[in-house]
Amino acid sequence: MEIIKKIWTCILSFLLVAPSSVAQVQIAVVSDVHVMSPSLLKEDGKAFSDYISQDRKMLRESASLLNAFTDSILHSSVKYLLIPGDLTKDGELVSHRYLIDNCLSRLKDAGITILVVPGNHDVNNPHAVEYQGDNKTRVATISRSDFAQIYNDYGYGQAIARDTASLSYVYQLTPRLRILALDATESDQNDFNKDICVTPGRLRPATLLFIKEQLANAKKQGITVIGMMHHGLLEHWQYQNKMIPGYVIDNNLPIASMMYNEGLRVMLTGHSHAQDITQYKGIYDVETGSLVSYPSPYRLITIQGDKMKITTHHINTIDGYSGNISFKDYSKSYETRGFNNFLQKVIPIQMPDSVRTKAIDFLSGMMIKNYYGDEKITDAEEAQRVQIANMIRKDYSFKWSIIFRRVAKAIGNDTLPADNDFSIDIK
Repeated sequence: MEIIKKIWTCILSFLLVAPSSVAQVQIAVVSDVHVMSPSLLKEDGKAFSDYISQDRKMLRESASLLNAFTDSILHSSVKYLLIPGDLTKDGELVSHRYLIDNCLSRLKDAGITILVVPGNHDVNNPHAVEYQGDNKTRVATISRSDFAQIYNDYGYGQAIARDTASLSYVYQLTPRLRILALDATESDQNDFNKDICVTPGRLRPATLLFIKEQLANAKKQGITVIGMMHHGLLEHWQYQNKMIPGYVIDNNLPIASMMYNEGLRVMLTGHSHAQDITQYKGIYDVETGSLVSYPSPYRLITIQGDKMKITTHHINTIDGYSGNISFKDYSKSYETRGFNNFLQKVIPIQMPDSVRTKAIDFLSGMMIKNYYGDEKITDAEEAQRVQIANMIRKDYSFKWSIIFRRVAKAIGNDTLPADNDFSIDIK
């Protein structure tokens, strides 16, 4: 009798618990696709060369990278694809159409459900241009309402709830799993006269009420919710918001606490082009790097019960590439040049050239490691970090020696949890 009692107890426990658990779900996440329609490069020349010299995105290769990613997903067992923003180079209508025609519609026809949200590049963007030799000319961009219409088949048309203050929505992915797709962009603040596209993000008060209501509703029903948003919910390295503001939403920690209290455990993000997972009070920000930036990553997520297993994959080859080095090495060198150009604007020009060059090269190397994820400074790099900091203090500025020492360590030394392959309890 005791054995029979134990068996019945197990059966009853299963029946009570099973409905609140998520059946196995396989999801792909790719971010910051930044596809540039080939039609925008009318004639290669100075205008486009000047642009990409100040940019770290492989825009010439963006269409090929998109195609390689699409083929990878078509040959996988993935049933869902989530894209947390920056779908296009700069919100060009033709680039949005290119993404749909060459990727999203192909995957949709294969039975894959796709959900998108806008990034800061995607809507009402004055930087939407075409290039012809020495000249660039503005082309059509899209409005917020256009975005929802264009991506009607990719989340918006099937949403069970829509926010009236933003392009946020809720999608019922499975009977026990919902996606809270959030729009933190400020495209309404873009200025065509001043050629300004606003990078930072925030969640409006009305959107925060929408979030709280939707999370509370899901909690009552015992439904698990996963968030998706372009901008970061949490800092991914110490001093990030001070050094490069605009990559984390305004008032992020109180918002993260609210989301956690309402039952959210995971927010899928992009924006920074780095592979990183960080956490605060039990809520995880799972940031996916950019398809057009080294190392061209995407994530595969398997949810089984209350566990989310995350693995990282890379696009290492593309059609049409014929360089003397591997595409992976080309991508890394391309990114390194981009970081060097960026840091030339950040590190004071008054710093002695020999010291400045060493500082730029070192920081660039740390940022490359950060983009790949699971970064760790080696003993040799640590000695070099200290040496350069001492040189900066001796030859230029005590303040800047401290800044260099701290920032280099923060960028180059990842904190737990792991960035590329990790498991999370989502209940």
